[in-house]
Amino acid sequence: MPSKVIIAGLLYSTIFGFSFLFTKNALDHVSPLTFLSLRFLVAFFSYLLLMVLRLVKLQRKPYWKLWKLVLFQPVLYFLFEAYGVQKINSSEAGMIIALIPVVVNMLAIFLLKEKGDLLHYFLVGLGFLGVSLIVGFNITPGSASGKIFMLLAVLSGAMYSILSRKFSKGFTPGEITFFMMMTGAIFFTAFSIVAGNFKPVFNLHVITGALYLGVLSSTLAFFLLNYAIKRVSPIVTTLFSNFTTVVSVVAGVVFRGERVGIQQIVGMVLIIASILTSAIRKKKNFT
Repeated sequence: MPSKVIIAGLLYSTIFGFSFLFTKNALDHVSPLTFLSLRFLVAFFSYLLLMVLRLVKLQRKPYWKLWKLVLFQPVLYFLFEAYGVQKINSSEAGMIIALIPVVVNMLAIFLLKEKGDLLHYFLVGLGFLGVSLIVGFNITPGSASGKIFMLLAVLSGAMYSILSRKFSKGFTPGEITFFMMMTGAIFFTAFSIVAGNFKPVFNLHVITGALYLGVLSSTLAFFLLNYAIKRVSPIVTTLFSNFTTVVSVVAGVVFRGERVGIQQIVGMVLIIASILTSAIRKKKNFT
């Protein structure tokens, strides 16, 4: 695996991991739809600023072709996740979301004609087991709609990874990221206004959360993710998504005083082991 991809994977996973901390703090003061709107507005305008400063340049291309990609991410993924988390407990949601690498590996075989070897799929399973140990095997009866929403979020996230790989042949990571942020800003702001949830909020937790998720978790992290997917198969890049869970646990312990047990520590060790093994193993072609 190229060293630049490893660095990008660890960076975007770390950024995504801290996003849960900022999201939790912000949602104590504002609705999920309003916060999604603020997040993507900040992301979109930060990207516009980069364009004004000529740090990012966009070429004239048929960007309308990206509509399928942005439909799955950010639109459908965040909608399904927001409504799913409202209906089931967070540990259950975390374990379901951890299925994204599994689903990506399944879809990649049929849609991208890309697959890994036996060790690769063992590492995918190891990472999923690690996440399951961290969040707990807490499958409760009922809340069927919440589980369905989260499974739809998993499918949306997986389809985004597949489509990003396809569109990376004609669009740069910066171009894909810009179109995603623009779509997210327009859709979630309009949806929030129609739903009667949008309102200006002058709260420190909301402002810092919007800035972190807008600038880092949206603009920078998705750019790094799109960069990684452009260079290697999504069946490889999705291995890093489980590291997000490790970072979120560490952030909770350090900044919110949350406690972890032996089970969570074992889970984190399994996730890190799966990523390290994938990173340092001998280079093998994915067919």
